[in-house]
Amino acid sequence: MPKTLRSGERELVLKVKRFCEREKTNKAPLIPFENVRRRVAAMTGISEKTVTKICQEGAVAASTSTKISTPGKSRPHEKRVKLDDFDLCVIRHKVHEFYAVRKEVPTLTKLLHDLKVDINFNGSRTSLWRIMRSIGFRFQKCKSRRKILMERPDIIAWRAKSLTQMRVKKEFYLPIQRELAGL
Repeated sequence: MPKTLRSGERELVLKVKRFCEREKTNKAPLIPFENVRRRVAAMTGISEKTVTKICQEGAVAASTSTKISTPGKSRPHEKRVKLDDFDLCVIRHKVHEFYAVRKEVPTLTKLLHDLKVDINFNGSRTSLWRIMRSIGFRFQKCKSRRKILMERPDIIAWRAKSLTQMRVKKEFYLPIQRELAGL
C-alpha cells in the first residue's frame, strides 16, 4: 500500500519536476552533475547548508538504524503529576479550608507547601496552577487589585443546587426515619 504524501512533500515533488522540465527544455543540465549538493538545493528550493545538515543526519540515522527526526516537532509529553479523583478532591477541600477555616487567601506557594505535606504532591507551582485550572479555579483580581483564587460560577451554582436538593430530601425522609426508629 503506497504511503500518502503530505502537502509539504507534494510541493517538493512539484519543485523537482519543474527543475527537471527546465533542464529538459534547456537540453542540458542547469547545474553540472558534479555539484550534487547544489543541484539538490536548486531542485528542492532549500539552501545548500540545509541539504548538508540533512545529509549528515541521514548518515547518522543509517548507521544507527533510526529514523530522521523532525526538528521542532511537538511530541506529546507524559504528565509527570498523576492525580486520581481523591487527590483532586483533597486539593479542592484544601482551597475551601483556606477560606473557611484559616480565614486567609490561598496562594499557589501556600497550597503547594500544604499539599506536599498532606498528599505527598511532587509537582511544581506550574503543575499545581494547571491542576487548579482543570478543576475549575481561576485567579481573579478583586477591588484591592490583588489576585484571589475563585471557583468558576457554574461550579458554585451546581454545588448550591446539589446542597439544596440534599436538604429537601433530608427534610422529606427525616419524619419517616424517626417513625421507623420508634418501631
